Amino acid sequence: MAVILDLATQGAQMLLVLLLAPLLTGFIRKLKGRLLRRQGPPLLQPYRDLLRLMRKEAVLAENASWLFRVTPYLVFAATWVAAALVPTFATGLMFSWSADLIVVIALLGSARFFLALAGMDVGTSFGGIGSSREMMIATLAEPAMIMIVFTLALLAGSTQLSSLAGFMLSPAVGLRVSAGSLSSPS
Repeated sequence: MAVILDLATQGAQMLLVLLLAPLLTGFIRKLKGRLLRRQGPPLLQPYRDLLRLMRKEAVLAENASWLFRVTPYLVFAATWVAAALVPTFATGLMFSWSADLIVVIALLGSARFFLALAGMDVGTSFGGIGSSREMMIATLAEPAMIMIVFTLALLAGSTQLSSLAGFMLSPAVGLRVSAGSLSSPS
C-alpha cells in the first residue's frame, strides 16, 4: 500500500509540474510587464499559446534527419524529468534515489546539447546561428548554476535533492539574530 501511495504522490507531483509550468511563465511575464509600468499579458496566456501551437501543422525541412524529428520529444522529456525530480511538495518519494543534483544538471545539459544539434542538423545559417547562441549562453549560465548548486550541496553534505530540501527546511539554515543586537543601546 505504501508503494502505491508513493507512486501516486510521485505521479501527482509530475503532473503538477507539467500543469503549473505555463502558469509560472505567465506570472513571470505579468511581473515583468508590471515592472516596466505596462499591464503585461494575461496570466493564462501561455496556456492559450500552447493550445494554438498544438493545433498547428508540423513543418519540417526536406533535408531534416531523424534527429531533428526526435529532438523536441527528447528536450521535453529531459526537462520534465529534471523538473519532476525536484521535491515540490513531498520529500523521500519513490524516485528520490535518482533525484540527485548531478542528474538534474546532466538532464538539462543534454536537453541543451540536443537542441543545439537539431539547430545544426538542417544545415541552414539560421540554425547555426541559433545553435551557437545556445552554446554561448550555456557557457555563461551552466558554470554559474553548477557553482551555486554545489555550494548548497557542500553546505548540506549531500547532492541528494531530498536531503538538500530537508537541510534547507531545517532550523540550521536562516538568518540568526541574537536578542541582544535587536535592543536599542541604553
